[in-house]
Amino acid sequence: MLKLILLSLLLQSKVDLNRASLDELLKSLPVDSTKIVKLYEYIESHGPFQNVYEISTLPFISPEDFLKIKKLVKVVPLVQGRNFSFYAQRVRETAREEQSLRESAYDEWISLLANPINVNKAKVDELYSIYGVSLIDAVQIVKRAKMLDFRYASHLRRTPGISYYAYRNLLPFISFRTVKPKGVAGWANLRIAYYSELFQEERTQVEERLGEVGVPDTTSSLWSNLRSAGWTQEDSLWLYEQLSKEKEEADRLTPSFYTKFKINSVFWGKIRWGFSFQRTPYYLDFPDLKYFAGLEKQRIISGLTLKKLIVGHYRLTLNQGLIMDNTDEGRDRLVDRTFGLYGDLSSTKEFALYGAAGKVSFRNLDFLGYYSKNKRYGVFSRDGLPVFYYVSDFMPSTFKDAFTEYVKGGEVKFNFPSPLPLGTQLGVSFLRIEYDNPPTANFSELDIPGDKEDMSDPSFTWVTGKRKEFWGLNGRTVVYPFSLEWEFASEKNGGKAYIIKSRIQERIYYINLLFRHYDVDYTNPYARPFREDSRFEDTSLERSYRVIDPLYAELSYLPLAKPETGFYIETRFQPVRHILLQRSYVDIWRDNTDLLWNYRTQIALEFRPIYPVRVRLYQKYQKRQNRRYLGITTSFLKESSIRTFFLLGGWTSLGIEFRYSQVDLTPKTYYPEAAISGGFLAVTFDKTFSNKFEVKGGFVVWKTNGLSQWNFEDVGIDFLYGDGTKYYLSFLERLSPNLGMRLKLKYKESGYPHTGIWGQGLHLPGGEELYSSFVDISRVYSIQFSLDYSF
Repeated sequence: MLKLILLSLLLQSKVDLNRASLDELLKSLPVDSTKIVKLYEYIESHGPFQNVYEISTLPFISPEDFLKIKKLVKVVPLVQGRNFSFYAQRVRETAREEQSLRESAYDEWISLLANPINVNKAKVDELYSIYGVSLIDAVQIVKRAKMLDFRYASHLRRTPGISYYAYRNLLPFISFRTVKPKGVAGWANLRIAYYSELFQEERTQVEERLGEVGVPDTTSSLWSNLRSAGWTQEDSLWLYEQLSKEKEEADRLTPSFYTKFKINSVFWGKIRWGFSFQRTPYYLDFPDLKYFAGLEKQRIISGLTLKKLIVGHYRLTLNQGLIMDNTDEGRDRLVDRTFGLYGDLSSTKEFALYGAAGKVSFRNLDFLGYYSKNKRYGVFSRDGLPVFYYVSDFMPSTFKDAFTEYVKGGEVKFNFPSPLPLGTQLGVSFLRIEYDNPPTANFSELDIPGDKEDMSDPSFTWVTGKRKEFWGLNGRTVVYPFSLEWEFASEKNGGKAYIIKSRIQERIYYINLLFRHYDVDYTNPYARPFREDSRFEDTSLERSYRVIDPLYAELSYLPLAKPETGFYIETRFQPVRHILLQRSYVDIWRDNTDLLWNYRTQIALEFRPIYPVRVRLYQKYQKRQNRRYLGITTSFLKESSIRTFFLLGGWTSLGIEFRYSQVDLTPKTYYPEAAISGGFLAVTFDKTFSNKFEVKGGFVVWKTNGLSQWNFEDVGIDFLYGDGTKYYLSFLERLSPNLGMRLKLKYKESGYPHTGIWGQGLHLPGGEELYSSFVDISRVYSIQFSLDYSF
């Protein structure tokens, strides 16, 4: 018994070679530091060891070195794709990236954690849809698997042409052998959160927005303008009743718990089903329910396979997003996306598809068909006709069931056989949208007549009618180290859109190039392509004081791409170990609604003077032009930030970031400021106490001077307004390999200075009226709790 106890203590004191940092190895192993660095780099490039004796096969490790190392290390094989609780938390933390994907993509990746792909039998598209895996990576892996089965992670790492970034991201989602499917397997997630105030990150509170109009009366300037524009007493009564109903429902909104539960499981590896329940303070009457059932990977006859069939709610993303991507998660500068057909348990509301969709393959052909019928929220004009879609956290009953939408579409793809390169495809797609009560897109009905701006911006161009039809062509090919992807789409009675994307990839760098063009009259509500702005951003619709109902301003957040033409180039380059050019890019584009050119560029450089210290320098420049009723306004952004990370040993890191931004503006008589600015100082830390328990936290202080800021937290991006401070702590507990818990506590205090406010009849000795300034303080605390479980 004593021997077992001593042996156990000895093993616990040994360094885990597969998981140790370079700093830990340098402190623990009594051999030449150059050899230790080579050993660490070998693990980084070739993958983890399966047993301690593999060390002796390395050419730079002598027999004497091996005997010394053997006594002080242990090799615990990394069982990738099985430690669900660890990797599920890491998947959610990818939300910290500026161009990150969102919930619908995370759901699919987490499903793969619970049911990994056999990399030896994987198809190109299966691998390509995983986070951080390029088309080149996917093709190179499938090529290697056809020639030689992968047995270990180290075999995968040695695949010619695969990037180290793709290798690290793939490991949690794959296995190296086919496992007999369980009777039942899957995952479940529970998330509960409480915020002391109702808020929307980039928007003001619902109550305040409705308060901008307040209770209308016949003597106000608003009603005077409406009467001058031909509004009747009945029209005014309609608006009064709509605003009153919205105000009544908004007054019922109180801070309460956000609750989301979802479960996604598969029976015998063939039958999949999922269910989600969501309740937020903005749901007044009933919670949001989603569900689906499906059949997948079912052979029908020789050569004909049902890849996937889903009935219920489903998510569908095709190619570059020009024809179909029904998420409401429109993201700026999103080069890669998780594509395919999946059951939908996400928070997508207005663009959710409900019906049936299926995909079958016959030899080199893939066939996809889908159908959806769903009622949509929409805003109305005074004559009772729907004007357009409406999406927001708060969905008032006045906008409910504006119209019923029928979505029908399909796609056929041909996968070219040898001698053409593996992964070469050519496809044709089609989409039809039908309405029982079609939106008129008459946005002038939403405008306050007689003010300085109107809805004449070409952004409000929209092809209308009871039916909208689109067709498209797409293709791709890979010739290492080069890949090419493209998509073309055209709308019947409307415009055209196209994207050409290519990538050059080598071991120490990659270059992404993307050219896109979207006509003003290409008006697909399900298009989510690469973009710089949403369609109604920076128009009069964005400003609630320009529309007759403040809630109409929510339309400016619809995830529709603004018509634009542009060229984007992005790169990452690491010439030596201590210097890294991180994701850096240049985007030059023309806004096709005003024909003005803009640019945006970011350079990110990381320098590692010594191993435990990383210094990242960011520099961003952006020039934007906008056509206004008095002429062209120009803004020029300069943003600088420095982020320093210290690896303190013991799996502890400390980060310090300072950012300062300034926007030079075109001064106007009604807006005399020549510049606005803002900045913050952030301190973050990550402390791992054991393989099961980890604490993350941070502190931020900021001052905006009119320019809002954003910064990264543990699982997302937070927007900072006014002046303020913020603290947060996250506790991560991996209760078992199948069960993980996260608890987050956060306090945020923001001050909004108000100056130039007229006083209460007070005057200076010279007769000038005295201004009265004040600061509006907002204090918000929140508690967030989540559980991830696989079975």
